[in-house]
Amino acid sequence: MRRGLAGALAIGLIAGLTLLSPVSAAADSHRHLQRVRHHAAVLHAREVRRANRVALARQRLDRLDAQANAALSAYQSARLAADRATAASAAARAALAAAVQHTVAARARLAAMATSVYQSSDAGGPLADTLSLVQSGDPTQFLDGLQMLGQLGKTEQAAVDDLRLAEAQQHRSAEIAGAAAATAVATARGAEIAKQHAAVLVHEQRSQVRHERTLLAHTRAASAAANAEANALARRIRRAEARAAAIRAAEARAVGAGGAVAGCDGSSVAGYPNGRLPTKALCALWGAPGQMLQAAAAASFNRMSHAYAAAFDEPLCVTASYRTYEHQVELYATMPAGYAAVPGTSNHGWGLAVDLCGGIQVDNSPEHNWLLDHAAAYGWFHPAWAMPGGGGPHEPWHWEFSG
Repeated sequence: MRRGLAGALAIGLIAGLTLLSPVSAAADSHRHLQRVRHHAAVLHAREVRRANRVALARQRLDRLDAQANAALSAYQSARLAADRATAASAAARAALAAAVQHTVAARARLAAMATSVYQSSDAGGPLADTLSLVQSGDPTQFLDGLQMLGQLGKTEQAAVDDLRLAEAQQHRSAEIAGAAAATAVATARGAEIAKQHAAVLVHEQRSQVRHERTLLAHTRAASAAANAEANALARRIRRAEARAAAIRAAEARAVGAGGAVAGCDGSSVAGYPNGRLPTKALCALWGAPGQMLQAAAAASFNRMSHAYAAAFDEPLCVTASYRTYEHQVELYATMPAGYAAVPGTSNHGWGLAVDLCGGIQVDNSPEHNWLLDHAAAYGWFHPAWAMPGGGGPHEPWHWEFSG
């Protein structure tokens, strides 16, 4: 009887446990679901905060893009002004040297005349006094001395007038040379200040780019989908870098010490007019057949194009670079008013400007924004006049090298 009752209790307990186990399992699953949902909510809130920080960083970067562009444009203007001031100073020094030589020659002529008069006359005393006046360098006193002796003729008068004019010209040339030298120093200092200002903004811009990338990386890490996208992007970058490395290795065999493509010796363009630059001073652009710029501009552009290719799997697309004077004349005659510079004034004619394509010609495209973020690090900028509402024709494709 007791064994039967114990057996019945055991069966009842097992049955009871069997009845309770599904309820307990459901409760555990519900609690786990709550924990998962809470964790998802925490991740979502964190992602929203990070997304807001990325948006703020993007706004800051947009402002820095504009400031860096303006600073590089100002530096370009200041550098060109400094070059013109330096050339003006050199010309003024040359004019001063010529004036000094003229004065010396005029004084020597008067001295020779006085000596000749002295040697041909018995009255040596007064003429000796006059000669001493000549050697003192005062033509007025010399003229008075000659008049006293009655020896002044037309030839002597012309020589005195020439000396007076030469000394006046020397004085004016000295003033002009002094002013030109001061202007050259001031403009050179202004260019240096503009360069330093641009360098500070470019450094800040690059730091902001890194900051935005860091924030974006953290934000992407908040979800599996973003991680997968980042991994896919990383694989694309690695492939692009491998291709770029192979291209650079091939180019290195044909590139000179100054970074110029073979055939371009990096010659100076000083003294050549706009649109008349020598072919040997123009270097090819990587991935853009037939396009070329000044050596420094081309080398910097090619480095930027490699970086662009690492992000977009292709080099920068170029529709125009250096333009000859004849080509400028043709464009000025055929393009709508305002879209072509007066021939002989275009930065294309100096080999310092490019027109780009491949998406860069579209405002706010990924390609255009990439260039706004990175171009300043290579010395390239988008002129203010070419921006929307910038005072000139809207040309998102036009970019220039600051030097």
